[in-house]
Amino acid sequence: MRAKLRILAWALGLLALAHPTLASIALDVLGIAVAMAAATVVGVVGWTLANISFTLTAASVLLLLRAFPGVPRWFCHSWVASVAAIAPEKA
Repeated sequence: MRAKLRILAWALGLLALAHPTLASIALDVLGIAVAMAAATVVGVVGWTLANISFTLTAASVLLLLRAFPGVPRWFCHSWVASVAAIAPEKA
């Protein structure tokens, strides 16, 4: 992977030397793309921290589902049984 990045960097450097007017445009576009990626990461981290209870609940559900793989099937069966006990015509 590192060798491919080195080749890409050399190719881009040679293109920048060959076409200096396009290099500034390319760097502007690259800068905007990096800024947008950074803004996305900051937004996701901010949302996660603002909704920490939801994030922790989702994480605990995922851990429980991983630890007990039969629980979703059991939960569905118990849900149907409880609906059948309360309202048999809807089950």
